[in-house]
Amino acid sequence: MSIDNLIYKLESDTRLKSLLKRIKKIEIQLDFFNRTSESITADDTRVLLEAGNIFASSKNNEKRRIALNIATTLPLIDSSPSVTMGSLLILRQLGNYPGIKLLQKLNEIYDYKSNLSGLTFFESHVFEEMNTRTLSGHKYLLTNFQKKVVDMLEEDVDGISISAPTSAGKSFVYLKVLLDVVKNNEGSTVIYIVPTRALIKQVMSDFTDSLIDLELKNVYVGCSSETDALMEHPDKSNVLVLTQERLYQLCNRPDAKKIKTKMIVIDEAHNIQYGGRGVLLENAVKFAHGIWKDAKILFSSPLVKNPSKLLDTFNLEDGLNEKDEFPLVRQNLIKVRMQNDRIQLSAQYDEGDIGIASASYKPSGNNTPSILASIALRLWNNHTSIIYSNEPMMSSDVVRELYNSGEFPALNDLRLDEFADFIEEYISKNYELANFIRSGLAFHFGALPAIIRSGIEELFKAGALKIVSCTSTLLEGVNMPAKNIFVYKPEKGHRKAIDNLSFWNLAGRAGRMGNDFVGNIICIELDSWAINPIEGDRYQEILPSSENILVNNSDKFIEFIKSQNLFPSKDDYNEQLFSLVIKEHLLGRDLENSKYNKESNKNILIEIDTITRTTIDEFKPPIELLYQNPGIMPDRINDLWEFFYKFNQNDDIEKLLPAFPLSENGYERFIIIISIINELFIGGNWSEKFEGKIAAAGHKWMRGAPLAQLIFYNSTSNKSNKEITKHVKDQIEFINTFLRFQMVKYSQTYIEVLKVFLKNIAKSREAEKIVNISAYLEYGACTLSALEFMALGLPREAAIRLSEIIGNGENITTDYCIEWLKRLDVKMLDMASYLKNQIYNLQLSL
Repeated sequence: MSIDNLIYKLESDTRLKSLLKRIKKIEIQLDFFNRTSESITADDTRVLLEAGNIFASSKNNEKRRIALNIATTLPLIDSSPSVTMGSLLILRQLGNYPGIKLLQKLNEIYDYKSNLSGLTFFESHVFEEMNTRTLSGHKYLLTNFQKKVVDMLEEDVDGISISAPTSAGKSFVYLKVLLDVVKNNEGSTVIYIVPTRALIKQVMSDFTDSLIDLELKNVYVGCSSETDALMEHPDKSNVLVLTQERLYQLCNRPDAKKIKTKMIVIDEAHNIQYGGRGVLLENAVKFAHGIWKDAKILFSSPLVKNPSKLLDTFNLEDGLNEKDEFPLVRQNLIKVRMQNDRIQLSAQYDEGDIGIASASYKPSGNNTPSILASIALRLWNNHTSIIYSNEPMMSSDVVRELYNSGEFPALNDLRLDEFADFIEEYISKNYELANFIRSGLAFHFGALPAIIRSGIEELFKAGALKIVSCTSTLLEGVNMPAKNIFVYKPEKGHRKAIDNLSFWNLAGRAGRMGNDFVGNIICIELDSWAINPIEGDRYQEILPSSENILVNNSDKFIEFIKSQNLFPSKDDYNEQLFSLVIKEHLLGRDLENSKYNKESNKNILIEIDTITRTTIDEFKPPIELLYQNPGIMPDRINDLWEFFYKFNQNDDIEKLLPAFPLSENGYERFIIIISIINELFIGGNWSEKFEGKIAAAGHKWMRGAPLAQLIFYNSTSNKSNKEITKHVKDQIEFINTFLRFQMVKYSQTYIEVLKVFLKNIAKSREAEKIVNISAYLEYGACTLSALEFMALGLPREAAIRLSEIIGNGENITTDYCIEWLKRLDVKMLDMASYLKNQIYNLQLSL
């Protein structure tokens, strides 16, 4: 009987269907309650293993999923040698080598192949040889998906777009391929694009760890858009980890074309569909592709139906796309219903549910934090868990509920204690997060100090932290997989229910590849959610933000550009799009002859083209400024140019030059720039008092003041723990929003326009001396040594402390800082142990 006939017969086998449901129920009961009301016989096990072996040979993903379910569930129920070996052989057919390693580890098997004989032994070696690839001189046994990615990247094509589940091991293989490129191409550069600054540290750490493991030298890993470090040694290879903003800045550098860029990876590329940042991502990647035409571009997205759309958007006609839907780790979707003093658990299975158990339940209250904390506490199975919270203060409320339950005493874990000590020293003794962390608990959201956020991520991945309550930052690519994820009426920004793509992206983080066979996503009162994601398609089509407006909302876009008197910070989406349209026009590409032209919007696009041409024709400054300032309306640049022109006629233009923050006139010059930005870019919306706050905080921030000085600029001694947590959040939010975003964006435009203006009036020497306060505001430091250390991946706090030791002489270069770091005796430093560990880890990669 053929495989297809066997599969067809099994599909209609009612006994097999019943057994699959039963082992699902047993697995979940054992996981959450450590006991089960069900059982299976030896004959049941035989039937399941035979079915798993047959389904694993199928090309149909649904059948292969059944095989994966059997191979990763049975060993959790029955650890006998026969079940283990049967499961290993199924996983081998599926190409799930991380699963094989995990099963061998759990059962203390050194090499399962030593127990095979004859044809089975030969097949195992053949399968492994087929999936083995050599990268950077090391052999890697890859999954079927990872092998396919490596083979695709070896093809002579312009671009590749890949969609695969969160747990498919995408980042691992991209990292190894990029390091292989720089190793085999001396003096080359590879660029890895992340959606937010918060992810830079995480990705840089992954690269530096791999450099250590591979013993690769002469490779610079950095996160700065400056080119000095890249130009100093043309024979040295580079790995740059950048946001889309920093990629655009890099492309703007005069010597950008000299960088030998071989490959660009855009991680979380599906973000191209989200508003203004999506448009900026598109603009930056198009800019990069125009400069480095031979660089291969790789787009990586989760759960996308149409990965080829990204290739079409960037006109990569000679491209390949791949959509993989087969996971390496299973997810159990568990529904929880609350009924008075009990909870009812069921698990989704095919089109229906399986009843799992009923358990007692004692909520501490009726609000959302109480419900989340109570359910998590009742169902916690001593595995790493994430509780999804809709907004920052809710995440802290959930953790406070858990901490106050008395169920989480201090763990006396040195890693946690050192991090908690650091938090108390650098933030406040009264910051409750420190005590939470000592007990293995933490909250995580965007408005946390960057070093604390990254520290929580590191400790959670290491398994030291047990439960983290996290907001939608988890959906932005933060690598924090967990065994369990608890969700209740999830929202993402401005109280909007998360869409299907976001939900399944979140669900994909349940279960850690290489650590778990299965992850649990626990949905509380699913029937009461605003959107039930289970009822919709978990894979969605990408529609770039630019196309969404130009095709579907072109009438609203033309209304916007007809009213350019609107001030920025009101509509970043349309501002970014107008920048993109203008840049395309300057490159000779209008909308009338573009792919956006449909019968329904043809006339509007023609009118937009006319307005765009008029805008360019009436632009007073040199046209290069339209290239250099994405997301800034041309009228605002015109106004700034006119301001400089009139000022220069009546006064000395050098009074408007930014001054180095540590100089005597640094503060006064900074206040002047803030006032000009407020008037010309913000529309005077900042009060004089608020301007003063930005000036005081921004000046301290650029000078490298400790974070506590900025956060606790006024007395907070009478505040409760909860109030201090909110106060810290609010102040970090202020720093991120006004200093590190708005002031960075507009001061960068201020500097670029001022430089060009000075050159226009024959003051090129003055233009070259302009200090880059935009970079100082983004990084929170102004000394060259501190900036160099941060570009290497050190957190701000460690970089500033080291800069105080090394000094800031004229001899400070990237090479000097690296050589100094290599010789540094970290143990002798007088600083928190947590910071010393960060420096030591960087030392190992140098």
